[in-house]
Parts: sequence; structure tokens; C-alpha cells
Amino acid sequence: MKEINNFLPEKEFLDIKEFFLSSWMPWFYNKNQTTNSKKDTSFFSHRFLDNKEIMSDLYQIVEPIIKKIKHKKLLRIQANLIVNTKKQTLSNFHVDWPIKHKVSIYYITTSNGFTLLDPKDKIKIKCEENKLVTFDGKTLHAAVSQTDKDQRIVLNINYI
Repeated sequence: MKEINNFLPEKEFLDIKEFFLSSWMPWFYNKNQTTNSKKDTSFFSHRFLDNKEIMSDLYQIVEPIIKKIKHKKLLRIQANLIVNTKKQTLSNFHVDWPIKHKVSIYYITTSNGFTLLDPKDKIKIKCEENKLVTFDGKTLHAAVSQTDKDQRIVLNINYI
């Protein structure tokens, strides 16, 4: 696992954050965060790219982030928004893609929510804006919701 704080220059980061927090950002409701049989909480998402195909007219918003990540092939890029439910909830532990890949999570907002890696080791990654965390795609991970802010927003990037 690798963490990079202040991943983007401040101006670029603030422009991206402002857009994600604006009423112009289209979010789509998802009943569950994962496809595992155990139900977890709902969330909102926006898929920018799936299976190497650009899915959103807003792709250029995330390009400054993507350009700084060394990749051969992009698999999926998705923004996730979890709303405050007044108590911290844990999504199911999961992997994002069934093939050998890497996961980078770019944190757009800061909150007391976090990402948990590996159900045995329980490595806790704080949700701190403008931070990029990268780990092996076969690592089980889960999202933990926040109680201190209205929303927790991350960009999840899967690639080879």
C-alpha cells in the first residue's frame, strides 16, 4: 500500500472538489455498496469509465488525477458519495475487479469515515482530502461511513 498526501497541486484539487460538491455533479442512487449477499448501505455514484469505455461527458473533470497515475489500461473509474447516516457503517469487504489489477482511491473530502483494508489486519486509511492511496486489487477492502460531515466523496480507480 502506498499513500500520497497533497496528490494534486492545490488549485487543481480545489477546482475538482468544488465541482464534486456542486449541484452540477450528477449522482446516481445505488441500493448497496457491494454485490455480496450480505446487504450493506446505499450510496450514490457516478461512473466515468467502465471496461475501458468512457461513460460520462464529465470525464475531463477527473483527468488531472488519471494523468498522474501510471497505468497501462484503465478498467473502471467511479466517484462514490456516502451520506451521513448518524452512525458509522461498514460496507462488505470486497474486491473491485476479478482480474489482477491495482486500486487507487482519491479522497475528495475529509471526514471521520475511512477505508479498511484486509479483514484480518484491519489497516485503516483515513479519509483526508487530496490524498491518493494505492493497493493491490486482490486486497479485500471496505468503506466505513462518516458521522461528522454531510458526505464522504472518493474517486475509485481500477487499472492495470
